[in-house]
Formats: sequence, structure tokens, C-alpha cells
Amino acid sequence: MEKYVKVPVFPIAQFMTAKERNHMLAPMKPVSFMFGDDEIHVDTVLGCERGVSRKVGGRGFRFTCMVSWCNDDTERTKESILWYDDFLQEWFVEVLESRAPEDWDAAMQLSDVSFYDW
Repeated sequence: MEKYVKVPVFPIAQFMTAKERNHMLAPMKPVSFMFGDDEIHVDTVLGCERGVSRKVGGRGFRFTCMVSWCNDDTERTKESILWYDDFLQEWFVEVLESRAPEDWDAAMQLSDVSFYDW
């Protein structure tokens, strides 16, 4: 059985408006992020709640988003989960190990670095 891994992403995020804050707990929302060579656009944030990632570890805010990207001149859209760990202050996605970007190094996962095990 293939395992999931935590892939850090570095999104462009913006602070939420007062109206958006009434429906979501997080102070900011993602707008877009890079995943491998693809730029993923966050079209809509469908929901945001506190949660724990049971697949790869981590806690914080779980954003359910509609995302879109261009691949082979085709626009693709899907629902996706984006995490913000407010303790480590990192954004990440849960990905099957075989689907992780080629330039991503599993040894660099923040959750695996002993420096963070205080």
C-alpha cells in the first residue's frame, strides 16, 4: 500500500475580509501556489476548519478549495485540500508518494527534521 507524504507548498496568501472571517477561522486564505512546475490557482475556498492531518501528521487549518491549473493546454479543475500548520507556520498538501513532484526531496519534510522535535 502506497503511503502519503507531506509536500510543502508556498502559496500566495491574502488576509481575509471581515465578511469572510465570519465564516472561516483562519486569518488568511490561499490564492495560488506552485506544485512542481504547475501553478495552481485557488478559485474558491469552500471551507476552512481546524483539523489534524492523520495521513502525514500536522495540525492547523484545513482549507477545502476548488483549484485549477493548465496541463497540456487543457484547463483542469478539482476540489483539493490545502493545510496550514499554524505551529510550524508552513503550508502543505497530502500527496501519494508516487505523485510528489520530481524536484521535491522527502528528506526535507519539516515534520521529519529532528530539529522540530523539542
